[in-house]
Amino acid sequence: MIITISPSILSIAASGGRATHKIRNNGVSRLAFKIKTSNNQHYKVRPVYGFIEPNTELPMEIVRSEAPPKEDRLVLQFAEIPPEETNPQAPFQAAAIQGEVIMVLSAV
Repeated sequence: MIITISPSILSIAASGGRATHKIRNNGVSRLAFKIKTSNNQHYKVRPVYGFIEPNTELPMEIVRSEAPPKEDRLVLQFAEIPPEETNPQAPFQAAAIQGEVIMVLSAV
């Protein structure tokens, strides 16, 4: 997989909490990414958009507010971009998505 998230699953208390995961670009090209969740009311993620250079890692913070237990999803979409690109949202506005990684968010 060109891009990975580790750990690949989030198990968090339904009473709320915070976790840090790593996004890794295992490829040879610079990538732009966009992160979405299936439940924006209970989950906040940082960063939402960004760049990741080849063979590097970035931290991703996930915060869950208190809510009933439920399973949700986080989707990280990515696209290869040229070195001169300065807007991480540009590939997604142009519908240039090349792939995605899905992560299970489990509140217990």
